[in-house]
Amino acid sequence: MDNHHTKHDEMETIENASNILRPTPSNFERLYLAPEQPVAGVLRYTFGNPTPVALAGFLLANTPATCMLMGWHGAGGGAGIANADTGAYFYLGGVLLYAGGIGEWILGNTFPAVVFFTFGGFWATFGATLTPFFDAVAGYGDAPAGFYNSFAFFLVFMAVLCLFYAIAALRTNICLVVILVCFCVTFPCLAAAYFYAGAGVGPSTECRVVGAAFAFVASMVAWYLWFSMLLEAVDWPFSLPVGDLSAMIKGKSDKLKSAENMA
Repeated sequence: MDNHHTKHDEMETIENASNILRPTPSNFERLYLAPEQPVAGVLRYTFGNPTPVALAGFLLANTPATCMLMGWHGAGGGAGIANADTGAYFYLGGVLLYAGGIGEWILGNTFPAVVFFTFGGFWATFGATLTPFFDAVAGYGDAPAGFYNSFAFFLVFMAVLCLFYAIAALRTNICLVVILVCFCVTFPCLAAAYFYAGAGVGPSTECRVVGAAFAFVASMVAWYLWFSMLLEAVDWPFSLPVGDLSAMIKGKSDKLKSAENMA
């Protein structure tokens, strides 16, 4: 009997602690970039938040890449060649986004886990494409047009992916929606740049610069979002607004709960 009461008391203590530590809906989507979903256990209150880790990796891969693609201050040799940071694409863009994805998956945050895994895959793919060992470009020999036209389709479907992400993100916050919408412009522009390069005619450079500019805007918003998470992590006296949207579009579970309460 005593053992039973002890276990019951322990569970009650854990539950009470969880309720005390539980963030508000707006704080939850700020921390994890997703509306809170019911999950078993208290891992969210045991482990650190993996979201800023993933975002840091994204920022340190994406921001310099956009500067090189735009050719700022001679970056990219003035020709938009973004291979100087190939290591960053692997070890920051790839590794940290994968690590963040694993962390989100463990905590039961499906949406950010999917976004981080796929963007981590994108940066690792981009890094591999620029690495001679993988023979991605040299494999086409003296006909690089085949590479340009082939890689362009990868960018087209990254745009499709970002479009679906942007729609789903309408239940998170404005910052994340803006970031994803920017990539819905970036990837088609970069795809067009590759198609034009393959054809040997057309505004390939202009498309590349426009696409990179939108990715740069996405980076600036992501820096702000990342900084807001850091302030939350150290319990800063105030929070930076990120435009909470979690209450704007009611979730299916919320609607069912409302219907049950009315019944």
